[in-house]
Amino acid sequence: MKQYAVIHAVAGLFEGYSDTTCEFFSKRSFADKHIHQIISDYRNDEMCVCIEHQEDGVEVTMTRDYKDYHACVPFDMEHDDWVAENGDDCSVEVFRIIEIDCERYENAQSTEHMWLTWDQQDTCQAWNYTPLCMSLVARVSHDVMDNTGKYTCYETYLYQLTEFIQSVYYRDHAFIDIDDYTMHAFRIPKPQSVK
Repeated sequence: MKQYAVIHAVAGLFEGYSDTTCEFFSKRSFADKHIHQIISDYRNDEMCVCIEHQEDGVEVTMTRDYKDYHACVPFDMEHDDWVAENGDDCSVEVFRIIEIDCERYENAQSTEHMWLTWDQQDTCQAWNYTPLCMSLVARVSHDVMDNTGKYTCYETYLYQLTEFIQSVYYRDHAFIDIDDYTMHAFRIPKPQSVK
C-alpha cells in the first residue's frame, strides 16, 4: 500500500521555515487535488507573482513588492535573478508530493511508527528511506554530532536533541535546527488513519 505526503514548506531558511507542514493521503489524486485547491487560493492573491509547476510539486513566489516584480520580470531580469536580488522582500513556498511505500505497516504489528524526513535547506526528502522511531533518533544523533561546528553551544545542542527525541515519541512532528543541520520529521500515519 502506498501513501502520498504533501509537504508545504518555505524554501531554504526564509522566514517561517520552521512552520513546514505535511499531510498524508491514500491516493495520488487526493494529494494533487489538495495542492490544486491551495494553489487556486494563491492565484487570487496579488502578492503571488509566480507559480511554477514541477514534476513532483509546485513552487510559489510571494512578495509584498509585486509591482517591482512585474516591472522587472521578464523585461530586465529573470525570475530566479529577481528572487536572489530581493531575497529579503520575498518568499518561495514549496509544495512537494512524496510517494511512501507503507508495506512495513501492513506486515507488522509494531507499536513503532515510520517517519518521513524533510531537509529544510535543500527542500527535499532528507533520506531515501522511512526510518522507525529508534532508527530516526540514532541517525539524527549521529548526523548532528558529525555536522556541529566547534563553536556550537553544547547546552543548546543537547536541548535541541532532547526536544527532537521527545517529539519523536510523543508527537506527530519533530524538528531540529542546529548549525547547518535543519530537518523536519513527520510521523507517517498507519494506513487506516489516512484521508
